This record gives sequence, structure tokens and C-alpha cells, in this order.
Amino acid sequence: MQLLKRLPVAVPIVLIAQLAFAGTSSAFIPGNTLLPAGNYHITTRSADYFVCCTATVSNLSVTVTDTTTVAKPAVGPSTTTRETDVEVDTCDSNFVCGSACFIAAGPSDFTISGLSSALLNTAFDPATSQPCPDRPISGLPAFTLNVSWSGISPVGTTTKTSIYSCAGYNAEVHTLNSNANATDSAVTSLFGSSSIPGESGNLGSNDQRWHAQGVALDTCSPQGLGGGGKGAGPGPTGSGGFEIAEQIAAANFPGGFVSLATVTKLNRPTGTPPTTFKETELTVASFFGFPSFFLCFALQSPNTFTFGSGLSSASVHAVIDQTTPACAGFSNGPFTSFTADLTWTATGPLASIQNTAISDCGSFHQVLLSTDSTNPASASGNVSLIGDISSPQSSINSSDRRFQDTGTAPQGCILRP
Repeated sequence: MQLLKRLPVAVPIVLIAQLAFAGTSSAFIPGNTLLPAGNYHITTRSADYFVCCTATVSNLSVTVTDTTTVAKPAVGPSTTTRETDVEVDTCDSNFVCGSACFIAAGPSDFTISGLSSALLNTAFDPATSQPCPDRPISGLPAFTLNVSWSGISPVGTTTKTSIYSCAGYNAEVHTLNSNANATDSAVTSLFGSSSIPGESGNLGSNDQRWHAQGVALDTCSPQGLGGGGKGAGPGPTGSGGFEIAEQIAAANFPGGFVSLATVTKLNRPTGTPPTTFKETELTVASFFGFPSFFLCFALQSPNTFTFGSGLSSASVHAVIDQTTPACAGFSNGPFTSFTADLTWTATGPLASIQNTAISDCGSFHQVLLSTDSTNPASASGNVSLIGDISSPQSSINSSDRRFQDTGTAPQGCILRP
């Protein structure tokens, strides 16, 4: 079998498994591109299969995403489209690896019945199969693939309403997301004719309805609208109320970044006293210099910082030395004392999103209220560890998340925003 490339034998098998399965979670969620004015109904059904470390297969992952879009734009004709994407990543027992993402030949290649069962019966030919959008085909020879899934309890559901605005563009999106684990097995000509039981599997359904008005500027940040992204909940955390508020100014430059952040966390778990955490953090990172570094400090007086109203500006003036404490939960390596003097000035447009999400799985129930805003900005100043900084690709951001949890999530819950 001629596959894409040979991995070094020293690569840990666990790491290979994580890399192979890392991209599958997004298959349950449509993209977050800002749609033109109009009404849209987007239905996405999906299935994931994964196995690792058998006698013949180092790893095999299959992700199927079946999307139907009914578009009724304010300008132009109404359309209905359907596309089934199949993504395969695999390594054989000799760590010879390859991947392919292709559009299934027909709608009958993938059938799914709610979250109870699904069946994939498809074939790939590098000469004739159509690649997934923006995902070129590479490395795998022609093969056949049959995968079957059987859903198992519990089922996790999230209902979310998102309200978005940016410079005259407005959108309201209603999403119902349901997910369940599944038992699964696969037969592929890449590895003979024997059935290969899966190590893990998932079935998912996402029903999304958009109403959009106005014209979105290219500079409007989508803020995760239509997907997970910002406003996502933390998953089951135990009964009680929890709040997280942040303001962040970030300056990006080739090979690194500087960020200023204020963080406030309030935990009110059921049955125990509440706790509050507050910190202002300065993070400085350089990845390509010598030496490279990633440092995070909790700012204290006499260091100063500001955030302007409406995310209009931010600034920091700090002297960092060996007595400056590291951020909570962070350990700085050796560093040289330095100064930081930076100013951020917003350039717009300001984009904001409000999310209300209700999640249920077994006896677990979560209500999430969140608001996120971002304003593109320019940043200028000096960080003596790095030198002068002039960055037009910067931003000033804020987020506020408040969620209330009740009950206990049973083992196997999958909750996606």
C-alpha cells in the first residue's frame, strides 16, 4: 500500500491517535462564515469512527459530514444543496500514513437514522473523486470503505440562540445540537476484508436557522457565529453558578505576541462557600528569536494598565523583574528583567455576539449566558525583551460568561455548543 509518508518510529502511538482524532469534533458544527442577508436552514448530520493500535492498523479515523443547506437570500434565487464529505486518516502497522477528504459520489453513500444508527458505503479513487472544499486529496490509493454505527445513550442536546451585530450587519441564529456516542465497525480494502471494531464513535445532528440583515464588512469578526467558538460552555462542572469575565488586548508581530488581560472568576458551587479570583496578566512570547520564551506575569502596583470604554483603547506600563509573580498556575523559566510600554488604539469595526444556550444530558442541566465583543486595533510601543512594536494586526476584546449547572452528567455525555 503506497501511502503519504512514513512517520518516525519514535513518535508515540498515543500522540498519533490524538493527532488523527483531533479534527473530528468540528464535524458536528457548521462553519461560522457570515452569511448574506436572507434566511437559511442548515442541517448537518455527522458520524465519527476511530480505532488505534491493532495488529494491522496503527490508527484509522473516519469522519462523515452530511450538510443540507436551504438558502433564501434577500438578493438572488433560492437554492437547496447537499454535500457529504468523507475524511479518512490512517497509518498501517509500519506507520506508513496517508489521508484523503473527498465528496461522496451520491446521497445513498451515507444514511443516518436520528442518533440511533448510520451506515457509510463509499469508494475513493484519486483520479475521479472530488476533493472536499479547500482540502486537496493527497496520498491514498483507491479504496472501498464500509462503516456502520449504532448509537448508545446518553444523548446530549444543546439549544442555542445567538444575536450578532457588526457595523450595520445583524444576524440571529437558532441552533439545536444533539450528540451521542456509538459502537462502530469498519471494513476497508486498505486493510483487507476483515471487520475492524472501532475504539470510539460518535453520531451528531445540528439544525441551524439563520436570519441575516445588512452587509457584513470583510473586517467584521464572525465571533464564532454559527459554530462553537466564542460563547461555548465549559461542559459539566458540577452543580452551582459560575462566572468568568475578561478583557484582553493583544498585539501580534512576526514570531510572537504581547497581551494584556484582566480576569475575574466567581465560583458558587452548591453546598460550599463562593470563591473569587481576580488578576491582571501580561503575557510576552517570542517563538523564533534566541532565546525563545513564553512568559506570563501577574501585574501589581506600581505597574499600571487601562482599558478604554467600548473597547476603544488599552495601555500597559510595567517594569518586570524577578520579584514580579507569575500568572496563577503558570511557571516562568529564567528571564531577564524588562520593561513594557504599549498602547492599543481601536480601528473598528466593533463586532459583538450574545449567546443563550441550554444543555441537557441525563439529569444534568446547564444554562449559559455569554457576551463577546472584539474590536480590531493597532498597537505600538516597546517591550525591551523584544524591541519596538508596531502592529496593525491587533485587537481589543471582552467576554462575559455566566452559567448555572444542576444535576450530574452521566458518563459518556457529549455536549457541544
